Amino acid sequence: MDTLPSLPALRVFAVAGRTLSFTKAAGILNVTQAAVSHQIRVLEDQLGVPLFRRTTRSLELTAAGQQLLPAAAAAFAQIERAVAGVRRAQTLLAITTTASFGARWLAPRLPRFAELHPEIEVSVRHTETPLDLAAEGLDLAIRGGLGKWPGLTAELLGSSVTVPVASPDYIRRLGLVEPADLARATLLHDGDRSDWREWLIVARLDPALAHSGPVFDDDNVLIELALAGQGVGLAVGSVVETLLKEGRLVALFDREVTLSYGYYLAYPPGALALPKVAAFRRFALAQARASENSPRACLD
Repeated sequence: MDTLPSLPALRVFAVAGRTLSFTKAAGILNVTQAAVSHQIRVLEDQLGVPLFRRTTRSLELTAAGQQLLPAAAAAFAQIERAVAGVRRAQTLLAITTTASFGARWLAPRLPRFAELHPEIEVSVRHTETPLDLAAEGLDLAIRGGLGKWPGLTAELLGSSVTVPVASPDYIRRLGLVEPADLARATLLHDGDRSDWREWLIVARLDPALAHSGPVFDDDNVLIELALAGQGVGLAVGSVVETLLKEGRLVALFDREVTLSYGYYLAYPPGALALPKVAAFRRFALAQARASENSPRACLD
């Protein structure tokens, strides 16, 4: 195989051939015009052919230069794209979480993370599929569960504490004063009816009440229906904390139930060696500690 000519000289040639000006090429490459001329001479000597026709007023490519330029330009453009991709991968943080947690807990906090780490670009993917971070090109996940995902390190952000919530209008309309009043309310369910059954048992009410009411596979829908005065939903404090502070939802009866699972930050072993992952871990744990209601497992 023939030996390739000098790559630095080829780089200079690609720029000079595109601009047809040693002066402009020097400006782009942040070198002197003499350095550009030297690199072009080096390349021409190595190839044994002239690449430019020089006149007092213009610079033109020779036939050899015209033949070489497209390949040289394409090669360096591809290298530049690859290098940019490698650099971006170091600062692009890809996270997966559920839609409700992402929208109602994570999203309001991301502006603060951006202030603290303007060098990190965050991409959030809302999924509920089994975790396979490597296959999906993700750096970390925030998910509800028992904290046991094969091949991942999981750190608890908070226990799963749920509370029944409803709109102030719905509470007034039905006169929901004590837990027993739920017998005349519409219970909104997320995923299945197990969370409401557990809450009713803890509240010493008939768990059969959980057999009625609509079931949704997205707790965002459940929250929107509660806001619209369509029933009482079980929600996680951290997910609805803003709505509670605003008074758009009200927590009923001062009864909370801690479920058997929690909300976890999960990432592959060794991921904390990446500054972007380590920075987000510190931020998420700090936010969990600072929140009045630590991030808890969404009811998914």
